Amino acid sequence: MRVPPSSAAETGCVSDGWSRHLRIRSRRLWLLLALVGLLVGVSLGLHPHLRAWHHRRIARMELERYHAPQAVHHLQICREIWPNDPEVLLLAARAARRIRVYGDSERLLRMYRQIRGHDQAHALEQLLLLAETQGEGATEQCWSRVEAGDADAPLHLEALTRGYLRQYRLGWARICLDRWQQLQPDNPQALYLEGLTLLDYLHDRAAAIDCYRRVLELDPDHEEARLGLAVALLMGKSFAEAAEHFQQLLRSQPENLRLQVGLAECLDGLDQTAEAVRLVDDILAQQPGFVPALSLRGQLALKSEQWAEAESCLREAIRRDPSDHRARYSLILCLERSGQEEEANRQRKELKQLEEDLARFNEIVTRDIVQRPTDPALHCTLGQLLLRGGQREEGIRWLQSALHLDPNYAPARQALAEYLSQTKSQVQPSSP
Repeated sequence: MRVPPSSAAETGCVSDGWSRHLRIRSRRLWLLLALVGLLVGVSLGLHPHLRAWHHRRIARMELERYHAPQAVHHLQICREIWPNDPEVLLLAARAARRIRVYGDSERLLRMYRQIRGHDQAHALEQLLLLAETQGEGATEQCWSRVEAGDADAPLHLEALTRGYLRQYRLGWARICLDRWQQLQPDNPQALYLEGLTLLDYLHDRAAAIDCYRRVLELDPDHEEARLGLAVALLMGKSFAEAAEHFQQLLRSQPENLRLQVGLAECLDGLDQTAEAVRLVDDILAQQPGFVPALSLRGQLALKSEQWAEAESCLREAIRRDPSDHRARYSLILCLERSGQEEEANRQRKELKQLEEDLARFNEIVTRDIVQRPTDPALHCTLGQLLLRGGQREEGIRWLQSALHLDPNYAPARQALAEYLSQTKSQVQPSSP
């Protein structure tokens, strides 16, 4: 049967229309796929930059809240993606200064200046760094800005406080904190620095604990205050509460070995000695020369009467840090109990010297230097005491400070020359 002409034409029209429809849909599909591919490519290209932007924003907020440890974490991520971003460099310099890694802060500021020049932001951060590390002209500039009611007065007072503490000028540090608390009565950072002063410089543990508790009431995320509280509680043998704070800090800083040692000491105090030993052994497996872990491991071995292991750990801790009072005292006990009385007597003499040095050091920083802050003899003595205690960087800084006050002060020149000569002889290879 033949199809009528009209029906065939209609069938052809339908077929052609359907083909055109399929071609249009196919082109649209390819265009859509191409657009999706383009968007995916763009998003993949932008993803690292979006990530860096996100972490930079958080780091800026953390620094505004004085959360330097948290800011450091976010800035490390930023610098992997944006190593030369000016704002990241400036924020990283401020974070490094607040955690007292001054060499890094200075280096980052140099990098910022190479990119942006000596602009207002650089000038401010450079001034704050100098106020903390060098004083003198920078200190005067900071005070003048505070007196003028500068909007950045809290930043200047923070740097001044830290600078005075480094110089053991505790009276001036107290003046800064009082002024800051007048401006901002509930500023957590001012209260944190007050707690730091009370614990580390005035040895008033109870008052420091009150200060740190107040900081955490105002700002539960202030990790430096939480660490200060944990240490103060541990010193007072409040092991259970101290352990809670160390555990909370480890949730955000799981790789921090000092926190792990603190927790291990708490566990030992709570009669969980086996767990403490396991934790310390894990730390030493990661970093065999970590002094706090060596010292605690030696004390734990002494407690379980493992004389040889205790002696080995404690000697290594003292070799690396001669000022470790607890390690030396524990070594004396170990030597006595293992029948090494002659060596125990020698270590007692070393311990007595440490105690005399510490007493003289405290006398200078709490009394003498308050009365005579520019006396080169006091600066020289502090340098010698610090060097004898193994604190090389600080010891050299105080000897250089004595020479800055009096370039012709012979005892400081001699002490510095002797130390440098001794250090040079130690690093020279022995003759074949």
